[in-house]
This record gives sequence, structure tokens and C-alpha cells, in this order.
Amino acid sequence: MARIYFEEKGSELLRTIGISKTEFAEKMGIKKQNVKALFKTKNIETIRRAAEVLGVRFEMLVGYTTEPEIEEYYIPEKPNDELYITEEDIPTGDSVADRRKRQKLIISFYQKWKEANPESKRYNINLKDDINIRYVSIEETAGQASLTYYSTIAVLQLDAILTNAVFIAKVPSNQKKNNQKKFESLLIMQYECVGIGKIKMLVGIKRSDKSKVQYCITAITPTK
Repeated sequence: MARIYFEEKGSELLRTIGISKTEFAEKMGIKKQNVKALFKTKNIETIRRAAEVLGVRFEMLVGYTTEPEIEEYYIPEKPNDELYITEEDIPTGDSVADRRKRQKLIISFYQKWKEANPESKRYNINLKDDINIRYVSIEETAGQASLTYYSTIAVLQLDAILTNAVFIAKVPSNQKKNNQKKFESLLIMQYECVGIGKIKMLVGIKRSDKSKVQYCITAITPTK
């Protein structure tokens, strides 16, 4: 079968995932009438961003020599409510299925954490302030931490990270990235975890009220 490209399968993929062209355009930062033209792009970074927005592997949009089943490469937003992440549950591989399962487990973990912590925040000793958990915390961490086994394991240390991570640096937020537009800046924080190594946490400072929101958690120097 001929190779499959974003141009040929874009509209079908949107229908399968259940996202409208209007919503897709908003997340991509373009006008709805430009979606058709976007499907034809050969710009790698644009395609990579589209893959992030749609929750699929980048490779699916670039092309295959045989047609994949779209459902096999789609990463659902809502996990099974019964799931609760444990170290034994986390796949160690790098396949699409492994990453998809890690993402579902991370989302489930955050949902259970929020149920157990109605205020959805922890006091950080170093900052002497609360760090809040919001939707963006779950979305960004699930997308980034699911890329590797060690980063997914790091999420299990959420309470310890929120409480004990130390401030490393302050950087400007990326206003070209939708999830960072609400933040005036990002704090780079670090936590040393036995068995994992250094864990990096980004904390956003909201423009509206200066509150601090956990943005993303990843392992940066995993122990071998």
C-alpha cells in the first residue's frame, strides 16, 4: 500500500479522535480555514506539534509503508477509572503501546491523587509557598513523562517532589506554546530521588494571581 501522510489522513484522524477542525486549529494557533493547508505541510516541527496536539506518535503523521490502524496509535485522554499507577504496572519499552499505557497510568495517578487531595496543592519548603496541581500539570506531565520509563516512575514521587524540590533557575515562559501563555515565567526545580536520580520539575507562575502551578515532571539523570 502507498505511504500514508498527514495530508491524506488528517481529516480522518480528526474524526477518529473526536476533535473538530475548529478545536484543532485553536490548539495549533491557526485559523480554521488554514487547517487544510496545514495538512499539506512538510515542516517537521509543525508536524511534531500536530502530533502533540492530537496525542499520536510523530511517526504516524510522517508516513508508513503499510497502513497502520489509527486506533492503535491514538493515546486516549481519559484512562480507565480503575487504573492506579504502580511501579510493576509501568512498561519499560519504547513502543507506541508502551508509551500509550504509561500516559494512561500517569493521568490515572493524578486523578487519584486529586481525589485524595481535594485542595490539589502541596507546600514547597524551598519556595515557602504552595505548588498547585491543575489540568495543565496532568496534560504536560502525561505527555512528557510517558516518553520514558524513568520519567514515569518519577511521577510516583509527586508528593516528595512538590514538597522538597529546590529552586535552580527562573526562565521566561514560551508564549508560542499554548499551555505556557498563562504563565509569566517558569521555575526550574530539582529533586534527588534514590533509584531514579535527579528529577526536574517546571513550575509556572501565573500572570493573573502569581500562584505557582506544577507544569511538568521528568527524570533527567536516571540511575542505570
